[in-house]
Amino acid sequence: MLGSAPMDISNYAGISKQSSKLVPWSTGTTTRSGNSTALACIPWAGAGATPFRPWGPVIDDVADVYGVRLAGRESRQTEPLPTSLDQVVDELVAELVALDVPRVALFGQCSGALLAYRTAQRLHRSGEGPEVAHLLVASQLPPRVLADGGDDSGEDLTRYVPEHLREEPELLEVLLPILAADMRLVSDYVYTPDAPLDVPLTVLYGAGDDLLSRAEVDGWRHETTGPSAFREVAGADHLFGGTAWLELAEAIRTALT
Repeated sequence: MLGSAPMDISNYAGISKQSSKLVPWSTGTTTRSGNSTALACIPWAGAGATPFRPWGPVIDDVADVYGVRLAGRESRQTEPLPTSLDQVVDELVAELVALDVPRVALFGQCSGALLAYRTAQRLHRSGEGPEVAHLLVASQLPPRVLADGGDDSGEDLTRYVPEHLREEPELLEVLLPILAADMRLVSDYVYTPDAPLDVPLTVLYGAGDDLLSRAEVDGWRHETTGPSAFREVAGADHLFGGTAWLELAEAIRTALT
């Protein structure tokens, strides 16, 4: 559940050439389409902004869709990998402030859920930049439970790489350090009790998720005094693979409407 989702080779195939840290995926444009809300989508460990490209046509009538591209992947592949959760959050906050939109919704999947949560905390409590309109998380334990998860440093990271790519040593040489760096951001996280957020929260999970149960994600409700919703996506596994990926986008659109 730290990194969970398998690597997507398209992240390293040059699909997206933009160098932005926030990549706009709204239909037919590389700039804001006029929505007052921006949806920043933070991927699972090792992934980039490209997987969120299909979400633009699904969601951009209610929010402008942006994929978050962390250092070390896609067009930022030559940049040093992130080593500090706080530094990543600082960078993302600066990018969101620079968008100059009234409101931002934050979505994070697996390890990205923690980044979304911490970014929401920073924006909400600073009083600067856009209003946090919604926090959406998928396939991740609540922060206080995640922080007690123990040390995963000895884990075999190849289990997160699709089987047909495991026999490609040159590719693994690129992917595994990125996975390890992203997962370390989460494993090093220390939960600090604080006043809960005051924003709407939606927790999404797959009906076929065999790694995470509805009961295990229930603790997310304690992280906000705003309304909390728990949405099960039918036919989805932990990774929201296949057609469930767009069903997840539909569920997010419904939550934002």
